[in-house]
Amino acid sequence: MKKTTIFFLNLGFFLISFSVYHIAFFYKYADLAGLNLKDIIPALLTGLRFDLSTSAYILIPFSALIFIPYISWKDAYMKILFLCNLCWLILVDIYLFVDLQYYPFASRHLSFELFNTTGDILSMVKTGWLEYAPQVLFLFLFLTGISFAYLLLSKRLLKKFSYSGYSLVRKIISESAAFLVVLTLSAVMARGGIQMKPITLSDSANFSSQFLQHLALNGVYTTLRTFYSMRENMEMKGWKKRYCSQKEALQNGQAMIISPEKEEVPDQAYPLQRHFKYGEKDFKPLNVVIIIMESWSGKYVGALGGVVDATPFFSRISGKGVLFRNFFSNGQRSIEAISAIITSVPPSGGMVLSRSGAFAQMPVKFLPTLLKEKSYKTFFIHGAKRGSMGFDGLLKQTGIDTYISKEDIMKQGGRDDGIWGIYDEDAFLFADRLFEKQKGPFLAVIFSLSSHTPYKLPSERFRYYKPEVPNYGFLNVLRYSDYALSRFFDEAAKKEYFNNTIFIIVGDHTEGESTRNNLYEKFSVPGLLYSPSHLKPMVITKAVTQVDLMPTILDVLRSSDDYASFGKSAFSSKPGIGLLSYGDSDVFVKDGRMVASSMNNVEETYNYLLPSKNELPENEEKLVDLKREKGCYLQLFHDLIMTNKFYRPNKL
Repeated sequence: MKKTTIFFLNLGFFLISFSVYHIAFFYKYADLAGLNLKDIIPALLTGLRFDLSTSAYILIPFSALIFIPYISWKDAYMKILFLCNLCWLILVDIYLFVDLQYYPFASRHLSFELFNTTGDILSMVKTGWLEYAPQVLFLFLFLTGISFAYLLLSKRLLKKFSYSGYSLVRKIISESAAFLVVLTLSAVMARGGIQMKPITLSDSANFSSQFLQHLALNGVYTTLRTFYSMRENMEMKGWKKRYCSQKEALQNGQAMIISPEKEEVPDQAYPLQRHFKYGEKDFKPLNVVIIIMESWSGKYVGALGGVVDATPFFSRISGKGVLFRNFFSNGQRSIEAISAIITSVPPSGGMVLSRSGAFAQMPVKFLPTLLKEKSYKTFFIHGAKRGSMGFDGLLKQTGIDTYISKEDIMKQGGRDDGIWGIYDEDAFLFADRLFEKQKGPFLAVIFSLSSHTPYKLPSERFRYYKPEVPNYGFLNVLRYSDYALSRFFDEAAKKEYFNNTIFIIVGDHTEGESTRNNLYEKFSVPGLLYSPSHLKPMVITKAVTQVDLMPTILDVLRSSDDYASFGKSAFSSKPGIGLLSYGDSDVFVKDGRMVASSMNNVEETYNYLLPSKNELPENEEKLVDLKREKGCYLQLFHDLIMTNKFYRPNKL
């Protein structure tokens, strides 16, 4: 078990470094007038969880190398390992120091910057010495002190570390026991505790101020998280490539998104932070209910010209609302859809709020927060088990206060499907009863469940389509979820809140197996604004995406508050555009044309206005123009994220 002592020695020194970092961060950036002890202590305790998780990951190489059979029993080998670990500790301390100095410039910890500055390291070192000489001197003294202490303690530990006199069996037993202890502790620390879900960036969102959220984090963790995102979601990958100049990206990007006749940009340093030209007294405090339907595909919606109308109720009320004839999901997963709808940021490159190292630290006011400032209550209702799909972490960051899950609905008689959670009918009727009790305005997001594979129905009476119908299993649950929607509106129409509510019904993404024929099918989902008392029926044919919903809602409410969005109101005069996440590619949509291009320039094109004749490959001029516009949109997106210019940070 001697090697557990070695593990704890290394862990202790990393935790000392992180503790000094948090103390320095607090000393440099805390506004003591706005903080109290009961807020600071939980932030530091959460910070300890992040530090333990970070330490577990960065100690993986050393922890593995100390257990190599036979070789690791030699003193000379262990001395080399201790020296290597000391170098690793020094590098981590330097990185924390850089993060500490970087923070006030971007109001966030380091994330992707490490991967975009490899060619500028020498210049950065020179600048650091010239600008931060006193701080660099302190760093030098700290590194000298911690290195001396580490070498002294490791030397003493090595003197006690010996397997002389041990039999081979005893050595193996001792090593195995120590390995199991270190492996177990590392796994628990890496997860940030023994809770169901591993710790994520969203766990820092439990505090009342941005400063406390950032106090709990450290730059090594946020960088590791970004690196993971790069591997899994291609986040930030290739951002050094410029599609067009910064000036051109700004001009063209703003021209595609901002509507000068409806909006004003108060500060061009934050080119997408703007407000509608309404007066404060123009605001209409209508309830907002966003109903997100699982796997609803435009291909099977009659109102959208579907090959089968598996949603007869939706098709019927579509004629009484604002129907988006060409509405697109911004991604192909539920978490991407919900992030896009609530944040109004496309999930391109892994920009999902609860998972992105850069995005999660941005001081943005999302739709729930904006409406809470208008005294709205905020709800999220989903029939799955609490924490399913990581929604709990996402919701903490968006400003939604009340999360209602399977456990809550079952207390009021909700029926469990035995697989995912509560049947849609019961979840929707629960929502109706909740809304009826509200005394003031509210924002609610309802996410359906029943149209998810493996397509479980509550009874045989809902088995409408027979096996000879292609995709009959999915079509049956789609029709059932449409029935559940009709039950909700039948009840809601009887209640007082109904006439004071804007309902938004959208699909989260398409059903993958049956929508593979072209780009349009892969992303076409239903989209409808429904409020008979406040909206005149119409059909909007230009492209609208989930990212456009927030500005559209604020436009309908006649809000004059500042907001930031990569989308625009569906009621603006601007042509419809969209950036859709497509694996490690992006699909750009404009004027009926869609073009997908990956890092390797592999292209797929489609013209949904002329589906019988896909003209894009034959019209090189239009294709070049479309790719150029996509490049400028992407470049603006990249530049604003990299420079933290999407939304004005709070002053430190």
